[in-house]
Amino acid sequence: MEQFSLIVLDLGGTKLNIGRYRGGKIEHSAIYPFDNSMTVSESINFLSNSISDIILEDTRGISIGVPSIVDVEQGIVFNAVNIQSWQEVSLKKQLEKRFDLPVYVNNDVNCFTKGEHLSGMGRDYQDMVGLCLGTGLGAGIILQNKLYLGTNCCAGEVGGVSYLDGHLDDYCSGSFFKKHYGECGSKLAEQARSGDKGALAAFEKFGEHLAFAIKHLLLMMDPQLIIIGGSVSQSFDLFIDNVWQNLADFPYPNVIENLVIEKSQQQHSALLGAAMLYLESEDVA
Repeated sequence: MEQFSLIVLDLGGTKLNIGRYRGGKIEHSAIYPFDNSMTVSESINFLSNSISDIILEDTRGISIGVPSIVDVEQGIVFNAVNIQSWQEVSLKKQLEKRFDLPVYVNNDVNCFTKGEHLSGMGRDYQDMVGLCLGTGLGAGIILQNKLYLGTNCCAGEVGGVSYLDGHLDDYCSGSFFKKHYGECGSKLAEQARSGDKGALAAFEKFGEHLAFAIKHLLLMMDPQLIIIGGSVSQSFDLFIDNVWQNLADFPYPNVIENLVIEKSQQQHSALLGAAMLYLESEDVA
């Protein structure tokens, strides 16, 4: 077992998942609500306090996935859609100054996808997409067994695609249920599983919208596997049938025949993927 630990974080628009990694496993983790209306200073203090709670003397580094595009080399976060104050945040520099440890920053869904490819549902695939349905919609891309970031770490930000009266973010994430049904997705899922026709119809409509997003990914990436994570994935059984129904008119039927869509079964994919940011950069993987 490796004789050091890493602090790994998965920051979303409404919550922080933080853990301590050691020897290929997450030995400790906690989830905290995250107030995305905080100032930059307040949010950095929140992250720092959360890190301080679990850091150890043998901690060698900090890795964090964030819900936005990132200058990976400089660790600068740009234009976070679901964190109001994060327009240009030197996250790496600020955390390295506070903890005197190397800090690695990447997109949160990239970390999720890397974790799934490493040890989750994607470990037997060389071309895959990790699709996270949370506060927003984001995708991570593995091509030929390598995480593909694009020039600006923007590859996979499919939630920004214009769709109907907004963007795919508005129709393929948890916000869809609040905006169009006035209820959180988890509550609607309970109602749907109790046979409520209105709630069941909401998830059927969600599946239709998600299929539209997946068609874009298929035309651009042609992956073997799409693995779905994020909070809305807990309702996978309620929308997946309608996703497949709405993929039936895809112009290349053999693509659909060969496609696998699965729900993530691994609890800490994003944290494990974040750990790899350090391990690969420091050549200790």
